[in-house]
Amino acid sequence: MAELSKFRYPGAKNFTTEQAHLFMGRDDDKEKLYQMITARQIVVLYGKSGMGKSSLLNAGIIPLLEHELNQKPKYFSVRLFNKGQENNVTFLPPLQTLIQTVSENTIEKEWLKPLKVDTYPKGELWYWLKQWQIEYPRVPIILFFDQFEELFSYSDTEIEAFGEELRTLIYQNIPDYVSRGKSLATLEQTALNQKNEKEREVIEKQIDAIYQKIDIKLVFSIRSDRMALLNKLTKYIPNILKHFYELDALTEEDAREAIKIPAQLEGDFQTPAFQYQDKVVDAIIERVKNQYDGKIETATLQIICRFIELQRVSQANSIITLNDLGNIKDIFKDFYQTSLNKLNTEEKAIASKTIEERFIQNNQRIPFADTYLKAEDKWTDNLLKQLEESTLLRKESDTAGRFIYEIGHDTLIEPIVEFAIERKAKEGQRRLKEKQKRQAEEAKRQQAIQALETKNLQQELESRKQLLNYAMIAGLILLTLLVFAFILWRNAEEEKLKASNAENRAQEAQLQAQKALNKVYFQQAKAFKDNADNILYNGSIFKKEAKVFYDSAKVLLQKIQYPDTSGTGLKKEIEQLKP
Repeated sequence: MAELSKFRYPGAKNFTTEQAHLFMGRDDDKEKLYQMITARQIVVLYGKSGMGKSSLLNAGIIPLLEHELNQKPKYFSVRLFNKGQENNVTFLPPLQTLIQTVSENTIEKEWLKPLKVDTYPKGELWYWLKQWQIEYPRVPIILFFDQFEELFSYSDTEIEAFGEELRTLIYQNIPDYVSRGKSLATLEQTALNQKNEKEREVIEKQIDAIYQKIDIKLVFSIRSDRMALLNKLTKYIPNILKHFYELDALTEEDAREAIKIPAQLEGDFQTPAFQYQDKVVDAIIERVKNQYDGKIETATLQIICRFIELQRVSQANSIITLNDLGNIKDIFKDFYQTSLNKLNTEEKAIASKTIEERFIQNNQRIPFADTYLKAEDKWTDNLLKQLEESTLLRKESDTAGRFIYEIGHDTLIEPIVEFAIERKAKEGQRRLKEKQKRQAEEAKRQQAIQALETKNLQQELESRKQLLNYAMIAGLILLTLLVFAFILWRNAEEEKLKASNAENRAQEAQLQAQKALNKVYFQQAKAFKDNADNILYNGSIFKKEAKVFYDSAKVLLQKIQYPDTSGTGLKKEIEQLKP
């Protein structure tokens, strides 16, 4: 993928010193801050997140200092990083970070090395800055502390050590631990004892260089909402808040310059020169400007322009129209989604989870070392490179030699959070639809089971009705027999007068016939009750059918003539039921 320097707009990243020719719309701020830095020893640059403080220092002040001063200043850009408690990334103490930044690529002078005995560990920073001062005499040394609010995430002890060392640099020509040390005393005695005049002059010059106060300037860049934290340093630097410069948002005029001029530059860029229709510039400004004061955040503007440069410019002399611009509101989400869509499926899943759950916590950016991301979240060098080049992430090197990654800018936090919420909502809807689909399938299966059970129940009921019909037929046959027996009994009764023996036999036959009839009634009633009991026992909904059977049984039981009591108990059981 293309190098970042090949684009006209840095997007979510800060402008670098090499991109000074692309840094537009800040001429007035550059001049005023430059004058303040050259005239003052300590300057605080503050402004809201997204105003472009880092870009102003990198692409505005540093190139201007190098151009305007007769002798180029020696400057160091320092990031202390954020000692977050929400992750396992370990950073050096802030003072050690500053020392390593200054000492990198420094060639120690042999005659200064004895001072280490008196300066280490407390005066280590002074020792290394003295190396640079002697190497570049009469040249100011400027320490630029970018995102200085990160200092106050460290412990009070570490902040105190940092403040003490800065106080020594600012207010003492030479630290007490050096002036009272054995190494300097030995050097001074050597000069006194030196008989060779030239050698003595050399040693005396060295001593003078040690006593010469380091020409140090401090520039602190800090967010507006963290300014109050500087009070923690007033104990060491009483006038730290005396000279400050507020970086405000861009005016509409400055924003137009920042949009239009870089697009028209020819050069070694990834896209050919192009232009914006005036309506497009108006639309961008109208969308991103603050509705109360009309001011425009630099980072917001750069992300939009970078998106247009990457997604809308296809040929030389392209003219960006309103159709090309699309919905500005969605550009930040599109920027995030487009950055992820360039990854393969596996990398996209890893990146989105880490960015949304780790890089953003409590609506703040959290930095992570590349070693941590590779070990904990299985990130690859290729994944880190792609997201850095998209400017979704930015990379900086700490003094321990690690690469630290974080979200490109605070401006991206809100759209990423919104995108994550929308994505999770869509995933929730998808899971809900899948659940509803499974529930519908289960309901359909249950309906099929219910239909089958109903069908089986109906078949069983038909079978029972058929049995009932058979029972009724048998009952009719028995009833016919009883009628025939009754006729016989009547005949026998008529013949009673004829013969006493015949009368006795007829009476006996009558009694037996009645018992047989009672038995038939009882068996039929018992069959009807059993059918009704079975219907209710199986939990059937056919209660009406059960009642019909019970009522039929009652009718038959009432036909049993007494003194036969065979159906009395059955009748009581039926009467106690309430189907």
